[in-house]
Amino acid sequence: MSDATTSGASSIENISISDLAKHVKSLTDRVDDLEQEVVEKDERIDELEQRVDQLEDYRTEAAKEHAQDRQQLSSLQDTTETIQADVDDLTDVEEKNARVRASVSRLINLVRDYETEESVDDDSSNLVAEASNAGKQLFETVQRSEQNTELVNFREKRAESQQVEDKYLDVLEHAKKVAEANDVMVARLGYREVATHYGCAYKNDGYRVMEEMAERVPGVTYKESRTLSVDDAIGVGGHHIEITFAHPDLAGWMRAHEANAGGNGGR
Repeated sequence: MSDATTSGASSIENISISDLAKHVKSLTDRVDDLEQEVVEKDERIDELEQRVDQLEDYRTEAAKEHAQDRQQLSSLQDTTETIQADVDDLTDVEEKNARVRASVSRLINLVRDYETEESVDDDSSNLVAEASNAGKQLFETVQRSEQNTELVNFREKRAESQQVEDKYLDVLEHAKKVAEANDVMVARLGYREVATHYGCAYKNDGYRVMEEMAERVPGVTYKESRTLSVDDAIGVGGHHIEITFAHPDLAGWMRAHEANAGGNGGR
Protein backbone atom coordinates (compact mmCIF):
# COMPACT_ATOMS: atom_id res chain seq x y z
CA MET A 1 0.00 0.00 0.00
CA SER A 2 2.74 2.28 0.90
CA ASP A 3 4.65 1.46 -2.31
CA ALA A 4 1.59 2.07 -4.42
CA THR A 5 1.02 5.45 -2.86
CA THR A 6 4.59 6.47 -3.39
CA SER A 7 4.50 5.41 -7.02
CA GLY A 8 1.31 7.34 -7.67
CA ALA A 9 2.66 10.49 -6.12
CA SER A 10 5.76 10.21 -8.17
CA SER A 11 3.69 9.83 -11.32
CA ILE A 12 1.66 12.95 -10.52
CA GLU A 13 4.84 14.77 -9.70
CA ASN A 14 6.33 13.75 -13.02
CA ILE A 15 3.31 14.85 -14.95
CA SER A 16 3.19 18.20 -13.20
CA ILE A 17 6.84 18.89 -13.84
CA SER A 18 6.43 17.98 -17.49
CA ASP A 19 3.42 20.15 -17.86
CA LEU A 20 5.11 22.92 -16.02
CA ALA A 21 8.09 22.69 -18.33
CA LYS A 22 5.81 22.90 -21.33
CA HIS A 23 4.02 25.81 -19.82
CA VAL A 24 7.29 27.58 -19.12
CA LYS A 25 8.39 26.85 -22.67
CA SER A 26 5.12 28.28 -23.94
CA LEU A 27 5.53 31.37 -21.81
CA THR A 28 9.09 31.80 -23.02
CA ASP A 29 7.97 31.59 -26.62
CA ARG A 30 5.23 34.10 -25.90
CA VAL A 31 7.73 36.48 -24.33
CA ASP A 32 9.95 36.12 -27.36
CA ASP A 33 6.99 36.88 -29.62
CA LEU A 34 6.05 39.87 -27.55
CA GLU A 35 9.62 41.13 -27.59
CA GLN A 36 9.66 40.73 -31.39
CA GLU A 37 6.41 42.68 -31.63
CA VAL A 38 7.90 45.35 -29.42
CA VAL A 39 10.95 45.56 -31.68
CA GLU A 40 8.74 45.81 -34.78
CA LYS A 41 6.56 48.46 -33.14
CA ASP A 42 9.69 50.37 -32.10
CA GLU A 43 10.86 50.27 -35.71
CA ARG A 44 7.43 51.46 -36.85
CA ILE A 45 7.55 54.22 -34.29
CA ASP A 46 10.99 55.22 -35.57
CA GLU A 47 9.67 55.30 -39.15
CA LEU A 48 6.70 57.37 -38.07
CA GLU A 49 8.95 59.76 -36.18
CA GLN A 50 11.16 60.10 -39.28
CA ARG A 51 8.06 60.76 -41.35
CA VAL A 52 6.92 63.35 -38.84
CA ASP A 53 10.35 64.99 -39.00
CA GLN A 54 10.19 64.99 -42.80
CA LEU A 55 6.72 66.51 -42.72
CA GLU A 56 7.91 69.13 -40.26
CA ASP A 57 10.87 69.96 -42.53
CA TYR A 58 8.49 70.16 -45.50
CA ARG A 59 6.16 72.45 -43.55
CA THR A 60 9.12 74.66 -42.59
CA GLU A 61 10.35 74.84 -46.20
CA ALA A 62 6.82 75.55 -47.43
CA ALA A 63 6.49 78.36 -44.89
CA LYS A 64 9.84 79.81 -46.06
CA GLU A 65 8.79 79.60 -49.72
CA HIS A 66 5.47 81.21 -48.89
CA ALA A 67 7.26 84.03 -47.08
CA GLN A 68 9.59 84.46 -50.06
CA ASP A 69 6.62 84.51 -52.43
CA ARG A 70 4.93 87.19 -50.32
CA GLN A 71 8.17 89.18 -50.25
CA GLN A 72 8.51 88.91 -54.04
CA LEU A 73 4.88 89.92 -54.47
CA SER A 74 5.43 92.92 -52.24
CA SER A 75 8.56 93.81 -54.21
CA LEU A 76 6.64 93.49 -57.49
CA GLN A 77 3.91 95.73 -56.12
CA ASP A 78 6.52 98.32 -55.13
CA THR A 79 8.14 98.06 -58.56
CA THR A 80 4.75 98.44 -60.25
CA GLU A 81 4.01 101.53 -58.18
CA THR A 82 7.44 102.96 -59.03
CA ILE A 83 6.92 102.28 -62.74
CA GLN A 84 3.48 103.88 -62.61
CA ALA A 85 4.95 106.92 -60.87
CA ASP A 86 7.64 107.11 -63.57
CA VAL A 87 4.95 106.85 -66.27
CA ASP A 88 2.98 109.64 -64.61
CA ASP A 89 6.13 111.77 -64.43
CA LEU A 90 6.91 111.05 -68.09
CA THR A 91 3.35 111.98 -69.01
CA ASP A 92 3.71 115.28 -67.17
CA VAL A 93 7.07 115.89 -68.85
CA GLU A 94 5.58 115.10 -72.27
CA GLU A 95 2.69 117.48 -71.64
CA LYS A 96 5.08 120.22 -70.53
CA ASN A 97 7.32 119.48 -73.52
CA ALA A 98 4.32 119.69 -75.84
CA ARG A 99 3.37 123.08 -74.37
CA VAL A 100 6.95 124.31 -74.71
CA ARG A 101 7.17 123.05 -78.31
CA ALA A 102 3.85 124.73 -79.11
CA SER A 103 5.10 128.01 -77.63
CA VAL A 104 8.41 127.73 -79.50
CA SER A 105 6.63 126.92 -82.77
CA ARG A 106 4.35 129.95 -82.31
CA LEU A 107 7.40 132.14 -81.70
CA ILE A 108 9.13 130.72 -84.79
CA ASN A 109 6.01 131.31 -86.88
CA LEU A 110 5.74 134.88 -85.63
CA VAL A 111 9.32 135.48 -86.73
CA ARG A 112 8.76 133.67 -90.01
CA ASP A 113 5.60 135.64 -90.71
CA TYR A 114 7.69 138.78 -90.23
CA GLU A 115 10.31 137.35 -92.59
CA THR A 116 7.61 136.16 -95.07
CA GLU A 117 8.68 132.51 -94.69
CA GLU A 118 6.74 129.27 -94.32
CA SER A 119 5.41 128.23 -90.90
CA VAL A 120 6.62 125.29 -88.79
CA ASP A 121 4.61 122.69 -86.82
CA ASP A 122 5.26 121.96 -83.15
CA ASP A 123 5.97 118.30 -84.02
CA SER A 124 8.79 119.21 -86.38
CA SER A 125 11.91 117.08 -85.86
CA ASN A 126 14.09 120.17 -86.44
CA LEU A 127 12.29 122.39 -83.95
CA VAL A 128 15.44 123.16 -81.94
CA ALA A 129 17.35 124.19 -85.06
CA GLU A 130 14.35 126.18 -86.27
CA ALA A 131 14.16 127.95 -82.90
CA SER A 132 17.87 128.76 -83.08
CA ASN A 133 17.46 130.20 -86.56
CA ALA A 134 14.39 132.14 -85.51
CA GLY A 135 16.24 133.56 -82.50
CA LYS A 136 19.12 134.60 -84.73
CA GLN A 137 16.73 136.21 -87.21
CA LEU A 138 14.91 138.00 -84.42
CA PHE A 139 18.20 139.29 -82.98
CA GLU A 140 19.28 140.53 -86.42
CA THR A 141 15.90 142.17 -86.89
CA VAL A 142 16.28 144.06 -83.61
CA GLN A 143 19.74 145.16 -84.67
CA ARG A 144 18.43 146.31 -88.03
CA SER A 145 15.58 148.15 -86.36
CA GLU A 146 18.11 150.12 -84.33
CA GLN A 147 20.38 150.81 -87.29
CA ASN A 148 17.75 151.33 -90.00
CA THR A 149 14.71 152.87 -88.32
CA GLU A 150 13.55 154.34 -91.60
CA LEU A 151 13.07 150.76 -92.93
CA VAL A 152 11.53 149.14 -89.85
CA ASN A 153 8.97 151.93 -89.48
CA PHE A 154 7.97 152.14 -93.13
CA ARG A 155 4.46 150.76 -92.40
CA GLU A 156 3.73 153.90 -90.39
CA LYS A 157 4.17 155.86 -93.64
CA ARG A 158 6.55 158.39 -92.20
CA ALA A 159 7.64 161.29 -94.42
CA GLU A 160 10.26 160.28 -96.95
CA SER A 161 13.67 161.79 -96.50
CA GLN A 162 15.67 162.95 -99.47
CA GLN A 163 18.19 160.19 -98.78
CA VAL A 164 15.49 157.52 -99.11
CA GLU A 165 14.23 159.10 -102.35
CA ASP A 166 17.76 159.00 -103.76
CA LYS A 167 18.00 155.31 -102.89
CA TYR A 168 14.64 154.58 -104.56
CA LEU A 169 15.91 156.31 -107.68
CA ASP A 170 19.10 154.22 -107.60
CA VAL A 171 17.00 151.05 -107.56
CA LEU A 172 14.73 152.35 -110.35
CA GLU A 173 17.64 153.37 -112.53
CA HIS A 174 19.15 149.89 -112.16
CA ALA A 175 15.77 148.37 -113.05
CA LYS A 176 15.57 150.62 -116.10
CA LYS A 177 18.96 149.36 -117.31
CA VAL A 178 17.78 145.77 -116.81
CA ALA A 179 14.62 146.47 -118.85
CA GLU A 180 16.61 148.15 -121.64
CA ALA A 181 19.12 145.28 -121.73
CA ASN A 182 16.29 142.79 -122.15
CA ASP A 183 14.27 145.07 -124.48
CA VAL A 184 11.20 144.90 -122.22
CA MET A 185 9.06 147.43 -120.37
CA VAL A 186 8.85 145.42 -117.16
CA ALA A 187 11.93 144.75 -115.01
CA ARG A 188 12.01 142.13 -112.30
CA LEU A 189 14.36 142.56 -109.33
CA GLY A 190 15.06 140.19 -106.46
CA TYR A 191 15.73 141.22 -102.90
CA ARG A 192 19.51 140.98 -103.35
CA GLU A 193 19.58 143.41 -106.26
CA VAL A 194 17.28 145.79 -104.41
CA ALA A 195 19.38 145.59 -101.25
CA THR A 196 22.58 146.16 -103.22
CA HIS A 197 21.41 149.25 -105.13
CA TYR A 198 19.51 150.68 -102.18
CA GLY A 199 22.62 150.28 -100.02
CA CYS A 200 21.14 148.07 -97.31
CA ALA A 201 23.38 146.95 -94.47
CA TYR A 202 21.80 143.48 -94.65
CA LYS A 203 20.65 141.63 -97.76
CA ASN A 204 17.37 140.57 -96.10
CA ASP A 205 16.45 144.26 -95.79
CA GLY A 206 15.81 144.08 -99.53
CA TYR A 207 12.42 142.55 -98.73
CA ARG A 208 11.32 145.57 -96.73
CA VAL A 209 12.60 147.96 -99.35
CA MET A 210 10.59 146.06 -101.98
CA GLU A 211 7.42 146.27 -99.89
CA GLU A 212 8.02 149.94 -99.19
CA MET A 213 8.59 150.78 -102.83
CA ALA A 214 5.47 148.83 -103.84
CA GLU A 215 3.44 150.99 -101.45
CA ARG A 216 5.04 154.33 -102.34
CA VAL A 217 6.26 154.21 -105.91
CA PRO A 218 3.72 153.95 -108.77
CA GLY A 219 4.34 151.12 -111.20
CA VAL A 220 6.17 148.98 -108.61
CA THR A 221 4.48 145.71 -107.60
CA TYR A 222 5.57 143.29 -104.85
CA LYS A 223 4.95 139.72 -106.01
CA GLU A 224 5.55 136.12 -104.98
CA SER A 225 8.05 134.28 -107.15
CA ARG A 226 6.87 131.12 -108.87
CA THR A 227 10.29 129.57 -109.43
CA LEU A 228 12.46 128.20 -106.64
CA SER A 229 16.03 129.23 -106.03
CA VAL A 230 18.79 128.49 -103.56
CA ASP A 231 17.44 131.31 -101.41
CA ASP A 232 14.01 129.66 -101.35
CA ALA A 233 15.57 126.41 -100.13
CA ILE A 234 17.17 128.12 -97.14
CA GLY A 235 14.05 130.16 -96.38
CA VAL A 236 15.00 133.67 -97.53
CA GLY A 237 13.61 133.82 -101.08
CA GLY A 238 10.24 133.65 -102.74
CA HIS A 239 9.39 137.34 -103.57
CA HIS A 240 10.45 140.03 -106.02
CA ILE A 241 9.29 143.37 -107.37
CA GLU A 242 8.21 144.19 -110.89
CA ILE A 243 8.74 147.71 -112.19
CA THR A 244 6.40 148.59 -115.07
CA PHE A 245 7.96 151.50 -116.93
CA ALA A 246 4.83 151.88 -119.05
CA HIS A 247 2.90 152.91 -115.95
CA PRO A 248 1.52 156.39 -116.56
CA ASP A 249 2.66 157.78 -113.20
CA LEU A 250 6.10 156.20 -112.86
CA ALA A 251 7.99 158.47 -115.25
CA GLY A 252 6.50 161.58 -113.61
CA TRP A 253 7.38 160.31 -110.16
CA MET A 254 10.99 159.71 -111.21
CA ARG A 255 11.30 163.15 -112.84
CA ALA A 256 9.83 164.90 -109.82
CA HIS A 257 12.16 163.19 -107.37
CA GLU A 258 15.16 163.65 -109.62
CA ALA A 259 14.33 167.36 -109.71
CA ASN A 260 14.06 167.44 -105.91
CA ALA A 261 17.38 165.72 -105.61
CA GLY A 262 19.01 168.16 -107.98
CA GLY A 263 17.48 171.18 -106.21
CA ASN A 264 18.81 169.95 -102.86
CA GLY A 265 22.31 169.53 -104.19
CA GLY A 266 21.91 165.77 -104.47
CA ARG A 267 22.13 163.61 -107.61
